[in-house]
Amino acid sequence: MPCTGCGGRWQVWDLVVDVRSSGVSLFLAARRRKIIKGGRRPGRRYKQLGAALGYDPAPLPVAWTAPEDDAQAAALLGDGPVIALAPTANWDGKIWPPERFVEVFHALAAQIPGAKPAIFGGPGADEARRAAPVLAALPGAIDLVGKLSLPEAAACLRRSKIFIGNDSGLMHLAAAAGTPTLGLFGRSKASEYAPAGPRTAIAVAPGPEGDAPMAGLTVAEVLQAAGILLCA
Repeated sequence: MPCTGCGGRWQVWDLVVDVRSSGVSLFLAARRRKIIKGGRRPGRRYKQLGAALGYDPAPLPVAWTAPEDDAQAAALLGDGPVIALAPTANWDGKIWPPERFVEVFHALAAQIPGAKPAIFGGPGADEARRAAPVLAALPGAIDLVGKLSLPEAAACLRRSKIFIGNDSGLMHLAAAAGTPTLGLFGRSKASEYAPAGPRTAIAVAPGPEGDAPMAGLTVAEVLQAAGILLCA
């Protein structure tokens, strides 16, 4: 397709990776392409992708930002410690109850002088709807839902003291940015999709892996995991 940011010229990609073996990558102009075949397999997803690309061991993901992204993050977040909360996900079953995010923030803020919340979410009405209860309960929060490019989001996450969020793209971006990242799991498999980064942890709802109701995950369990992560 024409690249809208390139004056309508066709975009030629250096590398296209198709992780679903969908065939869509065949329609993109690329110098190299890698179509990962074989469907879903057990084990950490980032390691599977790394192995498919010839890396052994697979490197941890890294999010790169430009100076202008870092400057934007500094302007948005200001001074003082930031607790990043990501109360959204791509479907409701993966979402921890919003009031528990609020409770966790207040508990952590009592231990971290000057801490302020930043609420992250993607673009679109569904993301806004899912983040709304947390924003309403934390009226002083920095609202970043649907307002950032990916590099800007990575830069903001990198400046945060800790990230706490559902299994989502934002969770993986936080881990790749090097932020202490706590991923919350219940309706997805932590054994496959746990955050991969230098400082990460998970809190998992009780029950069958990938089919445990998020409501079973308690505030106390999340706070315990967050405390260990912050002290690591």
